[in-house]
Amino acid sequence: MLDICEAYLIFSGTRENDLISGTRALVGVHVEVERWKIAAAGEAAKLVERGMVVGLGSGTTVAQVVRALAEKKSEAAFVPSSIATQRLVNELGLKLASLREYRRLDLMIDGADEVDADFNMIKGRGGAHTREKIVASAAKRVVIVVDRTKLVKRLGEKMPVPVEVLPFAYKSAIHKLAELGGKPMLRTTPSGAPFVTDDGNYIIDVKFREVTKPKDLEAKIDYTPGAIENGIFTGVTDIVIVGYEGGCKVLRSKQDFINFMRRLKGSLQR
Repeated sequence: MLDICEAYLIFSGTRENDLISGTRALVGVHVEVERWKIAAAGEAAKLVERGMVVGLGSGTTVAQVVRALAEKKSEAAFVPSSIATQRLVNELGLKLASLREYRRLDLMIDGADEVDADFNMIKGRGGAHTREKIVASAAKRVVIVVDRTKLVKRLGEKMPVPVEVLPFAYKSAIHKLAELGGKPMLRTTPSGAPFVTDDGNYIIDVKFREVTKPKDLEAKIDYTPGAIENGIFTGVTDIVIVGYEGGCKVLRSKQDFINFMRRLKGSLQR
């Protein structure tokens, strides 16, 4: 007699060996992307000099930056923008600092969920975009570290726009955000409870068909009553460091971005 798993595999038209091969392929892609992140993170860590005060974002790529900084025994001070990053910085023995001590930072290193050719970004998949935007605003230079899968022609291709809102106002905020043309959805945990940010707020993820004018949309979302901050970042980034099959590439301009994407497309088609 077939067990439930075997019956499902036959019913779905998927052979067990094919399923195993597909799983291995996905694992392989994940490992490859992690290599790209590590390459870009190592390059970003080189920008941190002794005595600097450096802001740190959050997420898996920033975690690789923190590990690279710990490995080189960095003597900078670090202002984390999330509890998770603060915990990792502390665990690895790096010096912690805060915006209460330093009003101006030498550098901010962060990741992104999407980056376009104008260095506009969508951030906030980890729910820390409000703090990240605050820390970035205090930095003289902002460096964004990503793997190549985060580069897009237009914002919103893959990711919704996260909006941090007061729990008191989340239902009314959902209706207001829908009026902007998006499809808002309250972010929840696997248990079905609302996702709660480090500051005790909720996140509404708003999927827009396309984001043609990021700066305008960023401002419109922030006018929503109950909205604290949204995950569109415009006019913030100075440098984007991209990890990819060939190691990493530092992008300093829109033309750098365009040239890199053309070369990448050509190499992937060979």
